[in-house]
Amino acid sequence: MKTPLICISLALATLASAADPNDLIRLYEEEVLAHDLYVELGRVHPDIRPFQNIPRSEERHRQVMAGILEKEGIAIPEAPDGRRFATDGLDRIHRQWLAEGRKSEVDACRVGVRLEDHDIADLRRAQQDFPDHRKALAQLEAASNHHFRAFHRNLTRRGGSYEPEALAAADIELILGGEGAKGGCGGNCGKGGDGASSCGDGCGGGCKADSAQKRGGPGPGPGPGRGAGVQRRQRAGQGEQGRQGGGGQPGRRGPGGPPKR
Repeated sequence: MKTPLICISLALATLASAADPNDLIRLYEEEVLAHDLYVELGRVHPDIRPFQNIPRSEERHRQVMAGILEKEGIAIPEAPDGRRFATDGLDRIHRQWLAEGRKSEVDACRVGVRLEDHDIADLRRAQQDFPDHRKALAQLEAASNHHFRAFHRNLTRRGGSYEPEALAAADIELILGGEGAKGGCGGNCGKGGDGASSCGDGCGGGCKADSAQKRGGPGPGPGPGRGAGVQRRQRAGQGEQGRQGGGGQPGRRGPGGPPKR
């Protein structure tokens, strides 16, 4: 059962008219959220391959975001006592999506698709707000496109469907139509392949040109952010779903290094 869109909007939307350093902190924690969520759902649903492969990529994404924070002079966020995330709303999203994903394989795949939907929307916005880091953020987006397709593919193979939330239906159709696109994971997300990537896993090629940005940092994680503020309830083309699926979603963070998204 889907969480009402209004709840996601309230939890994840921190819209600002100008670039806000807190947006970079949220993007960092979204990577932590993604990593942790995928790891936890992978334990519940071991037969869904993206949950086994993609967490490695999410850890690399966290490292890229940690490098961006460092360049901006922003400290790695530390969650207050009793919380997993410093960003308001991410703890609730983590609990909600973990509970949903535990229900069934279809629900788990849909959580993955939702997470990547929001993540892509946030990364696109960040490329406009933080042009100095556009290249690194664009590569993270390319990897997230692959993750979206992998989870969506697994979702539709199990008879599930997805209604776009952060991205427009037309944008999602374009992402699904880019199955052979390069970048991200070398097309190996969720397929058990190694992929040629400097990130060291089958879903990490999106970090390739930014290996200099990678640095260890506290905690795991990703999750949805501002993208939820422009949710769409349009249904993605069902004809495309049957042809090119995949879908998945978020995790947690902890100071001092991985586990992350």
